Amino acid sequence: MFSDWPSELVPQQGWGDEAAISAFKDAVPWSVGRDFVAGTAKHLASSLGLTKPGPPIRSKIIHDKQLQVLMPALGYGLSFPLSEIDILRDCVSVYCEWLSALLPNPKSSVPAPILSDPNHYARIVINHFYYLFVPRGAQGPDVINRQAVLCHRVLRTLQNIAQNSPCLSEDTWQTLLLFLLHINSALLSPPTVKVSDESEGASTSSLSLNLTGDVAEDAGEQLCERVLSVLFETWLLACARCFPPPPLWNALRESCQRWRHRAGLIDQWNRINFALTGKLISFMYGPSFPEIKFSEDDLNIIPSTMSRDCIAQVWYRILHIIGNPVDLSRHTVISKTPAFLKYAISSELVIEPSQHPCLQMLPSIFLSAMKGVSGLVDAFLGVPNISLENLNQKGHHLSSSSSLSLSSEGRGEDSTRLLASGRAKCNSILHLFGPWLFEAALINCNMQASVGSQHKTDASGTAGSGSRRPVSGFGGESSRKSSDSSVPSEPQNDRLANLSPQHFQGGRAEALGALCRIFCSKKTGEEILPVYLARFYLALHQGLRQTDAIVTAHQEQASFTSNKYQGSKIGTCSETAASILVNGVDLFRLDLQGVVSLVPSVLGVLEGVLPEAEVHAPPHLPVPLLRRAATHVLLSILPLPLHFQGLQVKEVGCSSGERVVLSHLRPQLVNLLSNALQVETDPANTQMLLGGLLFCVQDAALCEVMDSISQHNFSADRDHNIMSSGASDTVSSHGDYNSLLDDSCETLPVGDSLGPVGSSGLSSTTSASHATLLSATDTDGPPSFEDPDSAHALFVRAIYLVCHRLISSWKSDVNVSLAGLELLSGLARLSIAEQDGLECKRAVKWLCDYIAYQCSRPARLHSKDLHSTIVAAFHCASVWLVAHPYLLHDKECLGTILEVIELGISGSKSQVKSSDAPRLKHEKELKPASMRVRDSAEALLSCVLSQVGTFPSVCGAESLSSLLDELTLLRHCNTCDVSDQLTRDAAVQHFRYFVAQNSIMLALLEQPLGNHQDPQPTVTALIRGPFGRVAWTLQLRHLARHKSSAKLYTVNPGRPLPMNDVGIKHNVNPKYFPDSVERIPLCKADKSIPSLESVMMVDEKSATEHDKLLQILDHQIAFEDNIRRQVEREITDYPDVETECVALPLCHEFQTARLLLSHFGFLSLDSLQESVESAVPSLVALDCSMAGFAKDLELLDTTNNRTIDTGHVFYVRAGQTNPHEILSNVVSSSSVHPHFLEFLGGLGWSVNVHQHPGWTGHVSTAFTVTTLPQDAPFDVNHGGSGFSGRTHVLYWSDALSEMAFVVPSPAPAQPNNQPAAANSVNMGIIIERSDGSGGGSGSEKSDSLHSYEVEVDQGSSISSHTSQMSFGHGNENRNRKFGRQTSALSCGDHKVYIVWLESFEDSYTFPANDLLSETITGRESTSWKDKEACIYIIFIHALTNGLFRIKLQGQNAKLSMAGPLIDGQVVSRRVLGTLVRQTALNMCRRKRLESDSYQPPHVRRKLRIQEMVQKYRYEMTEPEFYSHLFTSPLC
Repeated sequence: MFSDWPSELVPQQGWGDEAAISAFKDAVPWSVGRDFVAGTAKHLASSLGLTKPGPPIRSKIIHDKQLQVLMPALGYGLSFPLSEIDILRDCVSVYCEWLSALLPNPKSSVPAPILSDPNHYARIVINHFYYLFVPRGAQGPDVINRQAVLCHRVLRTLQNIAQNSPCLSEDTWQTLLLFLLHINSALLSPPTVKVSDESEGASTSSLSLNLTGDVAEDAGEQLCERVLSVLFETWLLACARCFPPPPLWNALRESCQRWRHRAGLIDQWNRINFALTGKLISFMYGPSFPEIKFSEDDLNIIPSTMSRDCIAQVWYRILHIIGNPVDLSRHTVISKTPAFLKYAISSELVIEPSQHPCLQMLPSIFLSAMKGVSGLVDAFLGVPNISLENLNQKGHHLSSSSSLSLSSEGRGEDSTRLLASGRAKCNSILHLFGPWLFEAALINCNMQASVGSQHKTDASGTAGSGSRRPVSGFGGESSRKSSDSSVPSEPQNDRLANLSPQHFQGGRAEALGALCRIFCSKKTGEEILPVYLARFYLALHQGLRQTDAIVTAHQEQASFTSNKYQGSKIGTCSETAASILVNGVDLFRLDLQGVVSLVPSVLGVLEGVLPEAEVHAPPHLPVPLLRRAATHVLLSILPLPLHFQGLQVKEVGCSSGERVVLSHLRPQLVNLLSNALQVETDPANTQMLLGGLLFCVQDAALCEVMDSISQHNFSADRDHNIMSSGASDTVSSHGDYNSLLDDSCETLPVGDSLGPVGSSGLSSTTSASHATLLSATDTDGPPSFEDPDSAHALFVRAIYLVCHRLISSWKSDVNVSLAGLELLSGLARLSIAEQDGLECKRAVKWLCDYIAYQCSRPARLHSKDLHSTIVAAFHCASVWLVAHPYLLHDKECLGTILEVIELGISGSKSQVKSSDAPRLKHEKELKPASMRVRDSAEALLSCVLSQVGTFPSVCGAESLSSLLDELTLLRHCNTCDVSDQLTRDAAVQHFRYFVAQNSIMLALLEQPLGNHQDPQPTVTALIRGPFGRVAWTLQLRHLARHKSSAKLYTVNPGRPLPMNDVGIKHNVNPKYFPDSVERIPLCKADKSIPSLESVMMVDEKSATEHDKLLQILDHQIAFEDNIRRQVEREITDYPDVETECVALPLCHEFQTARLLLSHFGFLSLDSLQESVESAVPSLVALDCSMAGFAKDLELLDTTNNRTIDTGHVFYVRAGQTNPHEILSNVVSSSSVHPHFLEFLGGLGWSVNVHQHPGWTGHVSTAFTVTTLPQDAPFDVNHGGSGFSGRTHVLYWSDALSEMAFVVPSPAPAQPNNQPAAANSVNMGIIIERSDGSGGGSGSEKSDSLHSYEVEVDQGSSISSHTSQMSFGHGNENRNRKFGRQTSALSCGDHKVYIVWLESFEDSYTFPANDLLSETITGRESTSWKDKEACIYIIFIHALTNGLFRIKLQGQNAKLSMAGPLIDGQVVSRRVLGTLVRQTALNMCRRKRLESDSYQPPHVRRKLRIQEMVQKYRYEMTEPEFYSHLFTSPLC
């Protein structure tokens, strides 16, 4: 920069007024001169008032000639040896006081001539001060300390003058700067050598100074930091007040390049660069840009008066003041200075200057310089919390941005932007720092050698030749300097032990890390020059090669310790490779052109990090952090082989011309993933690997499905979306993919891939899997495969690996356990050709073993987290059984399932071992692990009994319950005249309502339906239980239905045939005692009862009553005899022609409700009475005539028996932050990405909210089927607004969960006085009206929309209910409260956003809170707006290569990182919709697991029924209850 200007740095012997001092010294002998100087200095110092109390004495020096005599003497005194420390102190004191003439308030002891011309005499004083700083030769530490004290005082004085003097002239400024340059050169230019201490009392004159550098405890080392800081700080002051001319800048540059062997120079260079960069960034990018953090000492290092132009000029000049920092890695360049050459000539050991021992510090100095450059790069990228202290404390190549993004808590830093949005472009930063970084990244690399092998070592070499361009990173000068740093071929002594190439790998790694951060900061749509990309890829390829000698040493150490690790391999990772992994986690997530060429090189490094249990990493880098970075890179590479199946990649730097087909790398990637999962111990890393494993299996399965469809020509349009509204988890989307799988890979029939949702487990493979299950034996050995890359092989391997690790090592970590169970649930829903029933059975068995082990752990280990894993395991088992119903056909599998259900409900098994006698139910104590575990076991039992093999039901996947209700049944009743205006309140009056077992509500209709003409006793029952509502029609039949088809009676049976042989009639009088009874004599006992005659004789009243009784008896006998004779006269001999045989009339009054209850045993006295265990009888009648009964019944029906969740989908165009603009994007299909609508189809299928019986995203339209409103026709060209919830939504469900996906859009214009939403029932929660929003799922303006999970009043029976459902003898069960408990956040208050981004940077500015008003579902708690919203966001960014980048935000809860999607993961188009839906569902499930107030759906329904029992129960005695059964309800 200043090479054309002459340097003002004159030789050291010509500085400091050498002529005047020499004349004074030569005029008198040494002793005389010493005495003169001592006396003069002591006299002048005594008048300063520093040694004696009192004010200073006014100086008597009034003429310039006096100063001309005194000042050479004082200057001569400053050159005295350090043994004359008193003389030196006096001289320094006098001169420091005299320099106060330059200050606003000079001291009174300053001579008058100096006051009259302070700048002239100040320049002389400054020149004389030079001799104080010149090294005196070999001195002891005490002597050096004395000199340092005086030097510090001089530097403080000069610095004070520079800061506060108002009268410094330009010449004085230049003199001051030159003085600082010279003293720094005198102290810092010589090389430092540690020798034995010599005598400190050597009497040497100042003119025989030892300038060779042979010093012990060199003064330069002690004063280095101080003199350099004063130099740079004073230089900055001069730039603000009197800008130095170019010769001075050239002198500074030349001087600094001679001091580069001093570590203090680089420290001060970094310090000044950071200070200037902070000021530069503040006015270049504004106050919103992240600031550099400074210590208190560096806050005011930059003068406030320095202009912006001056700051920019000084920043650029200081940045280049030390030349090329990469020269610090070349000891031959650093040692090419006069001081090093002088040392080599004068030293006893004649050696080359480049072999000086002090050069062994160059690796650390080079590292410090590269860390400084790296810090400047981070500052321009906008990385927050950049400071010099952090730069010195952190690892060599671990930047603050990479450490934050890779830390285990990084998921909780979603609100913190890692890089500033207004940061500089990559090309701009590379223009500034690219030449240094590229050159540093390629030091000691042989660019011409063949690199056919990724792991071929190349310890030395020369860089490629070529002309150096202005922005070149290598070639030309770089080649020459690289050749200078080559290691000598002949053995050298220990002086060069630390100058081998591997010792500079730290600085090289720092440069590679900075380059990675620069390229990873690329914004969406930003272009990077191809020349930079090429050099970057070449630098990465060289850095990824395991060339370090440290790696070799680690490999040797691993060979010696192989017995210790029982033969296991130990992974290695060089510093450069580790830096690339840690700082380049986003390399494959960006649209970097040609980055796929790095896959082979990166894969080689990953194989040395991930699959090994022991990894030798750089000491400053934690191994878990390195493995996490490697996992991130692996997850971003996983989709490439199947996405670019036919792409051939030429490895960077490979001269052989060989190319690698990406699809051939897939087995290597899969093996790497599975091996890493086996040895990984960090929970966060394990969860990431699990997400990648599920992606691999699903991607392979869908790829085979599409390959099968393509081979059979089942789709003529290659862009057809096979994941339509009725598709399942098997297929997500179909695009332009070419299958390159082996011909032996099995394919799926079409029916397996295109079946409706919910039927994936009932595919045609069920029978084959069932046969495999029944014929195979259950072995626990690892499976073997012929084609390890097929979807089936991955499926089996994933099951074995995850189940084994889940039981062996993951069971104690709640997050890892939940991630493993989520992966198993995802595998269960996959439909793969030739599924192995044995593996499915093994998976279910392992799940049951896992549950049993967790339940059997000691009581002290039982916690909420432990029970959460058990609950999740029960749910996973339910998913497996619903998807694979044939498993229950196996007796062993069914027994295992029922045993674990029994364990969950009761807390113990009836038969622990097969040899034990089973314990009956009443013999066991009912004590489950927790009520949550018991509820989950009950849910699994219900699933086994009602859903496995029957889902989806005839009502479809939208509803598990019957769609029939009281209104519908009455309209089909043939005995009741029902009008069209029938209300629910009137309909319930036709039914009898009973509650059995305090959990099942029976609504009995005793009138037959219109489709039953058979006059049998008929009752129609609506059974509402914890798991839904079912409708049954029951008839009392004495014969089976197939036997009772023919009528057993006719209208006119006809005359019977006469029977003449009627037999003989015998009149026999019955005898009550035998004839011999009269012959038995009477005993006294017989006579103990008096005869009737004796009683009547004694009592006249008895005789009178006896007479009356005899009269009545005689009258009755006569009456009966008369009637008998009359009948006998009327009856003629049989047959009588006038008498016909007529069939008895049929009975139509049955009290069928009574018969039903009686047949089921509910009408016994025990069932109608309260028991010790429950205060509610087994059967309770409800009074349906009470006010509010119909409303509560409807509330019970809207309490769903499955979990319900809602996801809101937004589309954000580049740069949008306004909520209205974001909502308007989905109005037209032309304003969204071509794959956006296809992605929506992958989330679920479209349903009409008015005809949909399930969850619709809002309580106003959910769980009800209404008439269609007269709205505008559905716009088929919408961009997603058709699924806004006004008419349609996207819906997905299985046997356990429901989820609606709503795409909010602007509300259509509403006519005046017309409500924005349909009328809905007022159920207790007020949804405030959102300003500027319309109807639909996000903005219904109903004044009273109830929450699906309505908060119960404090006086409700649910909140106070503690005894009806508590059983057993444990305190936990007895004291459990079933009502909603206080919680920080209701389960309905969290939101799930799915945001499609055109620009990835918009994820940092997405207005999530501003869109909350568009995401109201009606399930929110009353105070949800007053709390901090819990929002989970899944960002999706479409890359130009056809893949999709995922970003997760908001998972900062205890149970974080819900999978299978991982933050930063790259996925294919095939599985995008499926994985996003699964992740959203798992997010909601984990939120429910974490919430203390959450209750499962069947528990909420049970509590609703119990509340109705308490409100509407008939208080009747047993006789009154029986009488009530014979009364008919209103007809």
